[in-house]
Amino acid sequence: MKKTITTNQKKLYEKIIEEATLDCHDEEEQIVGWEIVLDENIATPCSCRIGKQEVVLEKISTDDNAGSVIGIVRLNKTKLRILIQDVILDDVKAMQYINAYKYWYKNG
Repeated sequence: MKKTITTNQKKLYEKIIEEATLDCHDEEEQIVGWEIVLDENIATPCSCRIGKQEVVLEKISTDDNAGSVIGIVRLNKTKLRILIQDVILDDVKAMQYINAYKYWYKNG
């Protein structure tokens, strides 16, 4: 089932997208811009979920070729690199930033 976004959500996402990608000249710079904006607006470490699994989001980074933003999560003693769009936060305000990134990644 596809989730539709409201006009207000779209406006918020576009504002966040502008913040993340302002003055970026290519996709790699945009990904780094997203990393910075997400890192500034999501207090890590924090509890989160990947699917139904409770984990700790320890850090926000980019993959090795700066092609996407990832979260470094800890599950017990194991650290995993997960696409940030697969991270679910309970903090609604922080989650808006991930949702804006998802929207940009899908539509950008």
